[in-house]
Amino acid sequence: MLEAMRQNSRSAIIYILFGILIAAFIISFGPGSSGGPSFAAGERFAVRVDGHEVSERDFVFASIALGIGNLPGHVAREQRVKEFLMDRLIERELLAAEGERMGLAASENEAALMVTEGRMLVAGMPRRIEGYAFRDGRFDYDRFRLVAQNHYRVTIKELMAIQQRELLADKVKEVLRAAVRVSPQEVQADFEERGRQVNLEYVRFSPRHYEDQVFLSDADVENWARTHEEQIKKVFDERKYLYQKQDRSAHLRRILLELPKDAPEDAVQRAQQKMESIKKTLQSGTRFAEVARTETEDHAARARGGDMGWRKKGFTGLPEEVEAKIFAAQAGDLIGPVRTDRGLELIKVEGFREGDITLGQARAEIAEELARAEKTRELARAEAAATADKVKAGKPLSELFPKLTSDAEEAKPKTGRQALQVEETGLFSRRGDIVQGLGNSLELTRAAFKTLQVGETIGPIEVAGTFVVATLKERKEPDMADWNKRKAEIIEEYQRTRWAEVLQAWSRQRCTEAHNAGKIRVNHALLEYEGTARDPIGLAERKYEPCSSNRLF
Repeated sequence: MLEAMRQNSRSAIIYILFGILIAAFIISFGPGSSGGPSFAAGERFAVRVDGHEVSERDFVFASIALGIGNLPGHVAREQRVKEFLMDRLIERELLAAEGERMGLAASENEAALMVTEGRMLVAGMPRRIEGYAFRDGRFDYDRFRLVAQNHYRVTIKELMAIQQRELLADKVKEVLRAAVRVSPQEVQADFEERGRQVNLEYVRFSPRHYEDQVFLSDADVENWARTHEEQIKKVFDERKYLYQKQDRSAHLRRILLELPKDAPEDAVQRAQQKMESIKKTLQSGTRFAEVARTETEDHAARARGGDMGWRKKGFTGLPEEVEAKIFAAQAGDLIGPVRTDRGLELIKVEGFREGDITLGQARAEIAEELARAEKTRELARAEAAATADKVKAGKPLSELFPKLTSDAEEAKPKTGRQALQVEETGLFSRRGDIVQGLGNSLELTRAAFKTLQVGETIGPIEVAGTFVVATLKERKEPDMADWNKRKAEIIEEYQRTRWAEVLQAWSRQRCTEAHNAGKIRVNHALLEYEGTARDPIGLAERKYEPCSSNRLF
């Protein structure tokens, strides 16, 4: 490309323009010259990379040329545009340093030719020079000098030095591009793989869906624990830090009768009467957990007998006056019924603990958690297997688990869990072992793209902790007519993509090597944002680290 530019620039006009520009640079900014604006010595650096310094003015020039300064402060921060620009400048320096090692060079003449054509490179990206630098479509040196100083905030000498550095980095990119070789067969295989798409209809059976179907008595938990002591100890050891130096905590259970804040008086009275009846049942000796399993309207905790777990002060989710009564109570006491934001609540204090918790103290709660997880997995797997049998016998997933309309969803009685319903991946092409909308599964991916025919079903397969039954609803084959029509274009696009991947991999590796060797030093002050009172996702606390950005290069 550069050679072609040189050949196309051999007109007398371009040569004369070239000469004027070079001469002006030498006169204005050569040794002993006094031209150009006066800048104070000792300006800050932006970044130092392997011995080469990128000035603060270089960073500001790139910010202006890329329009970063036009973004509102909170938008710039959320998009991390300054960090992105720093990434690009680091990459430029890594490439330029490699160019110097390779013996490459970018002359002032090459930079001058580029700017006289109205083009420049900014942090590796091509940009047009502000149009005011041209008069009647032709380059005007005096106007260009004003544009450089007043718009881009650099002298012409600085701008040309930046462009030489950019061109040197760009030459290394071209060397990397030339090294990328792809065959038509390789590109065609990629085209076919991306063009081959499937659409799966599936139902997910999550163990959590069956929480309210698992009732474990104290005897059930103890029996399970006796045969799984090693597993319990392993979990305790893994979580040991959670059981050390604990604040005083209360083990709580509750029975909830839901009541809106604006509930009519008669509804409140009915709830109070029911809660008084429940309280009498408890005072007669019936276990709290057994009553909670049938009476509480806290559906998430119903299967656990209203168990809220261990809660320290400030984390009970209850009003302060209720919390105060809880932590002043004795083990076994009942608190309430009390009115809260959720309704009427009756609380039982099972006990207290604090300090370092032993394995013996934590054994029952760990055993119940693990036993419950085992039971819910068994239920999920069993229903998934039964569903797969029904589908293979001729009953479609869409009939077994129809997608509910909003009206049907509203009409359903509250059970604390969502109804299982059929879902679709939509058409997707293979990307490793990822199944769109589900997660990673080598078994399901292979079946979908290799063995399943339209209408065939597979499952249950465990994917991301759930059990999946899936039917291949649709298969789309690659458009080979499009390949034959656009073969050259597709090969060129594929080669560009491969080149971008090679460049990114090279840049990441060199950046990491330089950073680990202490050869990259960043001026973090330039990455601060002004006028950014809004910081919804805490970006202010995320310190920039070279080579670590997801958008690096």
